Amino acid sequence: MTDHLRWTGELMRSLYLNGVRHAVISPGSRSTPLTLAAAIHPGIKKKVVLDERSAAFIALGIGKSSGTPAILICTSGSALANYFPAVVEASQSGVPMIILSADRPPLLRGIGSSQTIDQLKIFGDYTPFFHDTGEPNFKTDDLKRIAYLGKQAVEKSLHHNGPVHINLPFRKPLEPDKQTLHEETEKSIQQFELLENESRTQAFSSVICPAGNVATLLEKTNKPLIICAPSGTSHSLDDLVQTVSKHLNAPVIAEPGSNVDTSDKGFIKRYEQFLLRNESQKSLKPDLIIRFGNQPYTKSLLTTLANWSDLPVLHFNSNNSTQDHEMSVTEKVIMKPYDRIDLSDVKIRKSSDWIELWKKADTESENNLADSLQEVTKFTDAHIINFFSKQLDERWNIMISNSFTVRDMALFGSSATNQFVNRGAAGIDGINSTAIGILTASDKPTCCLIGDLAFYHDSNALLSLTSALEAPLITVVVNNGGGTIFRMLPVYQSESLKIPDQLFESYFETPQNSSIQKLAESASVQYRRIESISELIQLDLWKLSEHTVIECITDADETMILRKKLWAG
Repeated sequence: MTDHLRWTGELMRSLYLNGVRHAVISPGSRSTPLTLAAAIHPGIKKKVVLDERSAAFIALGIGKSSGTPAILICTSGSALANYFPAVVEASQSGVPMIILSADRPPLLRGIGSSQTIDQLKIFGDYTPFFHDTGEPNFKTDDLKRIAYLGKQAVEKSLHHNGPVHINLPFRKPLEPDKQTLHEETEKSIQQFELLENESRTQAFSSVICPAGNVATLLEKTNKPLIICAPSGTSHSLDDLVQTVSKHLNAPVIAEPGSNVDTSDKGFIKRYEQFLLRNESQKSLKPDLIIRFGNQPYTKSLLTTLANWSDLPVLHFNSNNSTQDHEMSVTEKVIMKPYDRIDLSDVKIRKSSDWIELWKKADTESENNLADSLQEVTKFTDAHIINFFSKQLDERWNIMISNSFTVRDMALFGSSATNQFVNRGAAGIDGINSTAIGILTASDKPTCCLIGDLAFYHDSNALLSLTSALEAPLITVVVNNGGGTIFRMLPVYQSESLKIPDQLFESYFETPQNSSIQKLAESASVQYRRIESISELIQLDLWKLSEHTVIECITDADETMILRKKLWAG
């Protein structure tokens, strides 16, 4: 028997002391000391997930929802490599995460020992902080260092808005004796009882007064435009957006996942329809762009920002990383969500005509959308997105998948403060798992809007849906027969570049034949199928008290016709 649990118990209590409340654990042998340290701590909520790739995305969802890092615990070998996609997404989108990987001791590395790979800095620069602890040592300074490492990991994860990695090698035997297990359990219980009722210290709020080039840009503008791109709830600068937009009387575009309150009259909802038109880009061209959050992703904004690359860009963000696809940012200001801005000394030139011009275009496009949806009798992706966008109020979390789903939310739906997206690396992997993580951290009903391929890609996540979760996860699968977003590529559209339909379907669109119903039922998840508009509008989300997969069979061709019609005006 060993005292490894003394080592990992010290680390786990330090992580808890510094705000960590969730651990996602995948089963394994070498990670026994880590797993037990989490298991015996009553203040840490544990979730056991068989698939490490899914586990990592669940931790990502917890970080997105709570703003604090979740712990990921895995055994040695390829288990750790399965974290890589979620680590990349966390790094790119600024989500905190702490990886605790068990490892073989140095004497077993490089000699062909089973389940042993090179785990040192395996994630490269995607983890801004890495530490290999060495084998457990119980001298006073070593125990002090492992406790300090917990504090360090949390601080680094929050400061860099991303994942950190701690590698912990253990020599067999891995199991504690009964006395050590009892002593470490008592220490963790005592810590929990001592800290349970302590209120968390409020973050210090700074007041930022624009000066220099920032003040000059604000004072010179007569036609400002505010653009809000993805930002997790814990990093949203919503208060700042509201302050600046009202002070400048500026129109505001908020992409899905930006987590800003769009109820104010200055918010423009139908930009994805009219901004793609040349005449709109000319008549609505601002003299200053003020960006909030990470890199924008909707087609209209990417196209328009490229065409407006000559304009000055002022960028406010709480994620201290480069988010500048057009390489056009003139001034960048890093602020925390609790910071405030004082514009009293900045002389502003407001123009009521400017915002009215945007509102007129928005209203016309809103009417066009309503009329177009009424005219279409076939069941399309548009009907699904529009319906759920209206039905899911602030009582719900909404996880929106990549590819067409998130873009369709901008075109057919609307932004809200409770939406989440994985737009860092923008992959279709781990969407279901991220939604489960969001649900786990919030205990709030969560709806995941996802395409069929993304659903299949992460169907293992259904195995982690248990009754222990207090609220339901409603997964709405938009089944349009594969990756229809590839229909936007020249390989499908261009007469000169187009490949034969059979090649396109087999190698790009890749429709699947697996049964979504059977996948759901095999994981003991409820299933419903919707094939028409009339069936959709009869759906009452509040009557779904259990985890449910709703498969919606849509017409991909009719959906594409509708998209193109709205883009063209």
